[in-house]
Amino acid sequence: MDVLDSVLPATFEGWAVHYPTNVRPPRDSEEGMLGSDHGVEVYTIAAWCDRFLGRIFSTELTARDWLSYSEQTLLTVTAGAVFRDDAGELNALRARLAYFPRDIWLYKLAAQWGRIAEERAYVGRAGDVGDELGSRVIATRMVGNIMRLAMLIERRYAPYPKWFGTAFSRLACASDLAPLLEQVLAARTWRERESALVEACRFVAELQISRGIPGAIAPVIGSLKDRPYRFIDSVKIFDAIRAAIKDEDLRLLPEFGGADQFLSSNFVLAVPTYASAATGALLDTTSRTPAG
Repeated sequence: MDVLDSVLPATFEGWAVHYPTNVRPPRDSEEGMLGSDHGVEVYTIAAWCDRFLGRIFSTELTARDWLSYSEQTLLTVTAGAVFRDDAGELNALRARLAYFPRDIWLYKLAAQWGRIAEERAYVGRAGDVGDELGSRVIATRMVGNIMRLAMLIERRYAPYPKWFGTAFSRLACASDLAPLLEQVLAARTWRERESALVEACRFVAELQISRGIPGAIAPVIGSLKDRPYRFIDSVKIFDAIRAAIKDEDLRLLPEFGGADQFLSSNFVLAVPTYASAATGALLDTTSRTPAG
């Protein structure tokens, strides 16, 4: 690190190298690592994983492990350029974390339909009592859920919110789905908003079928008893995909999904130990036998 301090240029190929006000770790670090006056960091693979992911990956990940990591954390490992990897360790790690195993993927897909089911009638219910602002807020959240669902269908990790829209725009389905979502956001009344959401949900449900996702079924228009609210029956889709999960323990979990499906705090999701603690607490709670 001292040699790098003395020989590194201020920039490399037009990019700044020195970050004296944002150096990790600082020179007075107590973590047994040398600090620096520049932005270059030196780690072994094991040390980097321990510091940024909270584990060394000497064993395979369990279902709990997979659900504990936010997708933006997994992207930290699997995205970005690798210029040299003579020992092959980094590419081996990236291959292991490239995407979720089949059953974890299906569980997260089902859980995402579950999130949509939670508020499937609320756009109409809020609008029906004159709360157009509340209806818009719910519809905006539904758009985000559909975008995340599309990323799961195309097996792409969802990044940090700042880059979420950019990542979505690169999906193969985005050119067809984005206009439907824009109609939701541009709608002036709750009925227009609801109609656009139905079409967007219909599109992703049919996309699942075309991609051969296990358990995918044709979308069906549903309603709440005799109330005038229309939606794609996402509960039926949730049940069908969940039924295709082979791991019984995973199949029987409630539909809360992975950490970034039931948490919205970036502060928590960006720190694996925090996300793991939250996920572990939720899984432990659901595994307890109810009293009586």
